[in-house]
Amino acid sequence: MAQVPQAATPAQRYLGITSKILPSVNERNPYLKEQVGQAIFEFVNMLVVQERAPKITGMLIELPVDQIKAFMGSFEALQAKVNEATELIDQAEKQGINTQI
Repeated sequence: MAQVPQAATPAQRYLGITSKILPSVNERNPYLKEQVGQAIFEFVNMLVVQERAPKITGMLIELPVDQIKAFMGSFEALQAKVNEATELIDQAEKQGINTQI
């Protein structure tokens, strides 16, 4: 994977990474979930507590391809999806639902 300068903002670094794989984000890509997960994990980990990053990344890679394309093309869209996933986990924990995989 190409190096993105560390001085770049998180949004710039995110787009530098995701723009390279965005063309391959489609239903026919057998490595879609792995590629997307590897691309976004660092950024999800920046947005949530470390213990939740793997679960939220897993939730995001299970979304429909059109939603994956949307959050891969925008750091703000990724933040919104991470916030949605965090809220779902919080609600499940309050209701006593086991959210472990």
